Amino acid sequence: MKKKRLPELGPLEFKLLRILWKQGPLTAPQVLEEHNRRSNQPLAYTTVMTLLGRLAEKGVLAVNRERQPYRFAPAIGREQILGQRVRDFVNLFFDGDHFDLALKLIQDAPLSDDSVEKLQGVLRERSSKTRSRRKSKS
Repeated sequence: MKKKRLPELGPLEFKLLRILWKQGPLTAPQVLEEHNRRSNQPLAYTTVMTLLGRLAEKGVLAVNRERQPYRFAPAIGREQILGQRVRDFVNLFFDGDHFDLALKLIQDAPLSDDSVEKLQGVLRERSSKTRSRRKSKS
């Protein structure tokens, strides 16, 4: 069964969604306050309400309308959106080859010794899983 495509989101929509992922359910005034506290470009209350409404229409947010002010909560997890966006990016720029993206990131980013050790650990774990699968197939 094919996975359902997640809706396209604009940069401001992502900013508000990230706030809700970190903070949990919030009212529009709370989202506005948190955004304006973090941002050099403050938003107006009406802008935040419009964006939250759009996110709810797209199915990205759940709205608790039991009492005023309404509370908004993420209806889609960060990992779900991140997974789709990474797949889209890899398909667009790397012809679907995840290895090329990983290699590019490793080559271009300055890595601390701790990061290199973590990466080596992930590769060792992946390698041992691959060997285990091969043995079980034979």
